[in-house]
Amino acid sequence: MRRPFLLKIIIIIMLITSCHTLTDEEYAQSIINRAYPLEGEEAASVYLEGLKNIQSPELYYNLAYSYLEAGEYDKAIQAASDALLHYPGRLRFMYLRAYAYKAQGRYYTYEKALKTILIYDPGNDDIRNMLLDHYIATGRKKEAAEIAEDVIKRNPTDRKAQSALAYSSPFFRAIAPVEEKKTVQDKESWHREFTLFNPLEILRGTRLLSDEETDSSSDAAASSL
Repeated sequence: MRRPFLLKIIIIIMLITSCHTLTDEEYAQSIINRAYPLEGEEAASVYLEGLKNIQSPELYYNLAYSYLEAGEYDKAIQAASDALLHYPGRLRFMYLRAYAYKAQGRYYTYEKALKTILIYDPGNDDIRNMLLDHYIATGRKKEAAEIAEDVIKRNPTDRKAQSALAYSSPFFRAIAPVEEKKTVQDKESWHREFTLFNPLEILRGTRLLSDEETDSSSDAAASSL
């Protein structure tokens, strides 16, 4: 009599186990595992499938990065923007969007995107240095000098910031060639080639991975891009 009773218990336990529902975190991880061997748009299709069932910052991030990997920058921007609607203030999505702008050659929008990140995280030295590089590359001596002052405060030995400040000093201007002393502001060059930053390298930093939400006063700045 005991065997049939034990068999019933085993069957009930098996039924209960088989009916276990995955949590959102478990489901997101299963989607990530499925997409892991894939790249580009193939991986993106798997993440899109997952996002039809749950909202997950990890799936949004991997979706945007997969589009970047495939060179689908418009789709990457859209994915990052959609993520920011659900998760305002998440720096990783702001950075991925800025990276896509730069990859497209939309340097003015790229600059605005970097400034938006600094609104959310004023002490982010990685973004501040990227903005300094941007000003130097586009010949923006005044702007480069202004941000270089902030960089020097945090890192007095930063050679790029030192150069930017030296170039704008009265002594340097005094010995500069005549054609560089013109008061007429040079036209900004937005068509030059730039070296792209690797999102994974930047995102390993603790600041960009902090995903701290800020107050709603900054949300309008992020959504305006």
